[in-house]
Amino acid sequence: MRKWVALALVLMLALAAALPLPAESSAQEGIFTSLWQLNGKRIGVQVGTDYELLVEKLLPEAEISFYNSYPDLAAALETNKIDGFPGDEPVLKFMAAEDSQLAVLPEDMDPVEMACVLPRSESGRKLAEELNAWIVSAKESGEMDEIAYKWIEGPESEKTIPDYASFPAPKGTLRMVTEGAYTPMNYFRGTELVGFEIDMAARFCEAGGYGLIIEVMNFDAIVPAIQAGKADFAAASFIIEEERQESVVFSEPYIQCGTMMAVLKGAQGESESLSFWEGIRSSFNKTFLREDRWILFVNGILNTLLITALSMLFGTALGFGLFMMCRKGNRFANAVTGFATWLIKGMPMVVLLMILYYVVFGNVAISGLMVSVVGFSLTFGASVFGLLQMGVGAVDKGQYEAAYALGHSDRRTFYKIIHPQALPHILPQYKGEVVSLIQSTAIVGYIAVQDLTKMGDIVRSRTYEAFFPLIAVTIIYFLLEGLLGFLISRINVSIDPKKRSRERILKGVKIHD
Repeated sequence: MRKWVALALVLMLALAAALPLPAESSAQEGIFTSLWQLNGKRIGVQVGTDYELLVEKLLPEAEISFYNSYPDLAAALETNKIDGFPGDEPVLKFMAAEDSQLAVLPEDMDPVEMACVLPRSESGRKLAEELNAWIVSAKESGEMDEIAYKWIEGPESEKTIPDYASFPAPKGTLRMVTEGAYTPMNYFRGTELVGFEIDMAARFCEAGGYGLIIEVMNFDAIVPAIQAGKADFAAASFIIEEERQESVVFSEPYIQCGTMMAVLKGAQGESESLSFWEGIRSSFNKTFLREDRWILFVNGILNTLLITALSMLFGTALGFGLFMMCRKGNRFANAVTGFATWLIKGMPMVVLLMILYYVVFGNVAISGLMVSVVGFSLTFGASVFGLLQMGVGAVDKGQYEAAYALGHSDRRTFYKIIHPQALPHILPQYKGEVVSLIQSTAIVGYIAVQDLTKMGDIVRSRTYEAFFPLIAVTIIYFLLEGLLGFLISRINVSIDPKKRSRERILKGVKIHD
């Protein structure tokens, strides 16, 4: 009970911190009006981009730190972790329009060209030739300018995407990866993935006779996915860069835009003063109700629960099977199992998932969700193996001797006498492993799985609110953990003699004979 009270207090404080400050307190010290004032300041850069080199060139004394996404950069800026961050001009202007605390400095740091990324393989180069021919043709006909105007400057009512799911595919279906959190280039409008690059890719596939499947993953995982052949091409606002050309193929550039710097606004950018509950209502509306974003959270919850449930099932079976092979002291089985569990449990989970996705299953057509199930089943199985060793080891050896003296076989002794006594020792720790498992699934966005955490990031990329979507995700995780913990606790009660009712213990026993 105290845990839930503490959680409620922490969430109330976090919600209060998330609300805009009153107008008289919103002015910030050290607001910048020129790019050159940022030399020697703290600059944030998105992981996987080339902006680090640009910042080092223009602001040589700046202190650079790295973040996974633009919502993370905006949150870091608004909480004074950094003093500014660079980005593409249309993206930063959209962010500033949505977030009243952000401003874009007027200087253009450097014009950049964006292109699609393809694998350095024969099929990749062949597809690049087709894509290049279409891009050149679209530029000459004015179609590319039409797409750019529609998504960057056009009215919202005209921002529509061809129905690429229904394209005929006489030449096969192409798999594309993107970030899905980069307005107006690629982003979610409700549950629909839209944007300049999505529109462009759909038109290319329609003209070329291809079907199209689009997957969303973290930006810094896109290039490894292309290199591993997990996708045919990527369109995620990649800037053409010489060093990166050594590992991937760039298409013809499809758009050129400037690079600018986002900073905090001064007193002229004061936030609207809201009461506590008005702020919560506003944030709730933007996070869940606007554009039916609650559907994204539902989809994320279902994927998280599916990964957790299947990993529990297969991991428990794997751990139990390994224990049964090793429990009689077979040296070879114990050596192999010991090395495997040491290797799996000693490896960071995100590294294990990426090795499985890009290396072990690199040439296999398997979804990121199933790779996640494999990876978490391995780690959960290793944990179950250790728990069984501990729980069975806690049962006195005299139980074996007594069972054998009564004529029970080894198999019957284990399943009828030893295992039931070991379970009460195991289940409390098993419950903790389940909670740890559901928390660990938060990293599956690196291999193109849209789980609860990834959906929260996608919503943050649209609302640019640093706190409320994170708090919402936190609450949902607590509820999921509480639900699974409750189910396991009920199992514990049903098998622990100390926790059973007298009526259940004496069920079937005649006590008045």
